[in-house]
Amino acid sequence: MAEFRTRRAPLDGVLLIDKPPDLTSHDVVAHVRRRVRPFVKKVGHAGTLDPFATGLLVVVVGRATKIARFFVDLPKQYECTMQFGSTSDSGDLTGVLAPTGKRVTLSDVESALPRFLGVIDQRVPMTSAVKVDGERLYKKAHRGEVVETPVKQVEISAIDVRRFDDDGQRLRCHIACSKGTYVRQLAIDIGDAVGAGAYLSELSRSAVGPLTLEHAQTLAAFEQAVEDAGDVAAGVPGLISPARALSFLPAVEVSAVQAAGVRNGMRLPGVTPEPVCLTYRGELLAIYDTDDSGRELKPVVIF
Repeated sequence: MAEFRTRRAPLDGVLLIDKPPDLTSHDVVAHVRRRVRPFVKKVGHAGTLDPFATGLLVVVVGRATKIARFFVDLPKQYECTMQFGSTSDSGDLTGVLAPTGKRVTLSDVESALPRFLGVIDQRVPMTSAVKVDGERLYKKAHRGEVVETPVKQVEISAIDVRRFDDDGQRLRCHIACSKGTYVRQLAIDIGDAVGAGAYLSELSRSAVGPLTLEHAQTLAAFEQAVEDAGDVAAGVPGLISPARALSFLPAVEVSAVQAAGVRNGMRLPGVTPEPVCLTYRGELLAIYDTDDSGRELKPVVIF
């Protein structure tokens, strides 16, 4: 999936980084930004991972920061470990832990899991970045405040048991879910459902839509590759072109005449059930979607 860009190619695209533990997503972006300057100024990410979590972080570079929203909206997959018999005020291992003195069996857990599949209501945890009364919840939590948090609908399409350690009371599982799902809250809710309490002790994101962790590079490997290259003027190691990264969207190759109009935001006749990528000679020009009239296509991103 990864491709190394040539000197003539623009330094815009997507990096798949395997985030290490104990770094924030912003930290990873800062590391990448330092390595690609002065040739590229804008770097961002699409979908935050908690500091304790590891796994796939989609980093957008250069003009590809314009398309970050399309990755945020994709479904996610995780590998995680839930620790039963204790609770955490944050829902994960970084919080204050409190043993409950209760144990569960694999049968108990498997009996409870079906109620968490499909479209469910999930309460937003206090440690989230959601705003309540104009302030992010995690800031209130840091001050020790406890408020009633919003409830949102999410969809969980799979909770697959990998293994259960009866002695250690740990469940290793794979989760496939919609955007906006809080896996730490899922651990809390499952712990409540079995009456023993639980928190998330490990979390790794394995996929964002069709983008997978197996195609990602470690942050250390990326930094070493840039150092070995001397600079990124000739290309960013592991950079995926915007058109290729957005291959999950339908694409239409336009003519040279149309390309000039698309670059200037020209509207086009037709409708589409989802955003469509317009390309010329394989290069992403813009992303179009149906306008409010339902009769034309308008640009939502001009690349």
